[in-house]
Amino acid sequence: MDLELGLDPDDAARLSRLPLLTPLRNGRPRSRIVRIIWHDSPTRSLASEGLVLAERRPEWRLERLLPNGAVWPPGAPPPVLATARTPDGLERPLPDPLVPVAAFEGRARSTDLACEQGAVVMTLLTGTVRAVAGEQRVCRLHLEGAVQPVQALAVALAGELRLAVPRACLAAEALAVVSGVPPAARHHGSPELPAGCTVADAFAYAVGHLTDVILHFAPAAAAGRDGPDPVHQMRVAVRRLRSAIKVFGRAVGSQEVDEANAGLKALAAMLAPTRDWDVFVTETFAAVADAFPHEKHLQRLLAAAERRRRACHAELRAFLTSVDFHRLGIELACLAGGTEWRQTLGETEQAELASTLDEFAARVLSRRLKRLLQVETELAALEPGALHAVRLHAKRLRYAAEIFAPLYPGKAAGRYLRRLSRVQDRLGSLNDVSVATNLLAELARNGGSQAFASGLVLGFSGAHAARTRDRIDDVWQKFRRATPFWE
Repeated sequence: MDLELGLDPDDAARLSRLPLLTPLRNGRPRSRIVRIIWHDSPTRSLASEGLVLAERRPEWRLERLLPNGAVWPPGAPPPVLATARTPDGLERPLPDPLVPVAAFEGRARSTDLACEQGAVVMTLLTGTVRAVAGEQRVCRLHLEGAVQPVQALAVALAGELRLAVPRACLAAEALAVVSGVPPAARHHGSPELPAGCTVADAFAYAVGHLTDVILHFAPAAAAGRDGPDPVHQMRVAVRRLRSAIKVFGRAVGSQEVDEANAGLKALAAMLAPTRDWDVFVTETFAAVADAFPHEKHLQRLLAAAERRRRACHAELRAFLTSVDFHRLGIELACLAGGTEWRQTLGETEQAELASTLDEFAARVLSRRLKRLLQVETELAALEPGALHAVRLHAKRLRYAAEIFAPLYPGKAAGRYLRRLSRVQDRLGSLNDVSVATNLLAELARNGGSQAFASGLVLGFSGAHAARTRDRIDDVWQKFRRATPFWE
């Protein structure tokens, strides 16, 4: 595989001096000058299609700027759609006129490495992106070889340098210098599987898609920018990815998948309390404060909650800028972009992989639906613990259904998901009361008890939950009557 990583330019000079590389060098380094000019129309019509035209003499290349539904794992080089000696030779419709919009000038230095797991070619690209709006130093590290040695070397280097899977390709980074706007997200929301996927391809695509979402929101979540949404989007993406690992577990169970899941579990443990405090302060508490605008006890409780919320954000920021998080990104990129790990699977996993994706999806969804429908009584009559179990089963079915819904044309999948989402939303509203109770208890344990204000919050939230309970069976029965879209 060819893994492209972003390296802090200030660390580039340290790379060649790292002791871990000294015994691995095999031959003399090779160096060459690299010049790239990116072209587009004055209105950026190619960029609006997720494309870019790169002039890298002696050839011109039409490359992807964004995946736009194509298979492009994180950390992989941009897919090249066409190459030619001149733009006319690309035999693809191009804007007229074309103008240069950004340029890169630098040097690539390649070194052959004899790693323990296999040979790797390491290429360090350093230089400057220039545009009318300004310039920016950039540094990329390419590792080419089999997945195992590439991943092992990348993980080792991430422990020594500020090295991570980039959120955007070099061209997208260059165009961001032009516009002054950060690169667009490579993916949003839940994955939409491309046509013709095998079971293994579907798993790899889901991993790549959701890894892109996690990496895109990580800087804003670490910096505390854009309010609570980046943390929320990261948490949802992590949940979806962990659910995907369970969905495909019978087909992809392996050491590589287990290690990636362990890293995701650690990330989830940092995101969960941060998101819970965000919801408590900005939603649960805000609703109570609106109802009692002059209650001073609430302000003291809010101050204590804000302190705990800031502490959680600080802990999350430390994790998202840590070596562990950067290594997790590398592991996920290798899982999405590599194929060698599939060859180590056992007979049971290989048999599952041999299924068609439709057959595999139907089995998974039917199992999850059966677990959810085990509840025979009305939901409104269930105790909080039983309701929480139903909510978890609903969430697991929804995440699996979101992955496989694109396989089924028509509107049936969308209708089914909307009914399931309504059930999950109602159950989530009830769960917010339980979360608020736990958070207030946490404040009390830390010496921040505000009994009167806490009582207001719990009473207000409990009244809202009671109204939700009264209506929950309507959405539950409508869902139970819905015909599963995969049958």
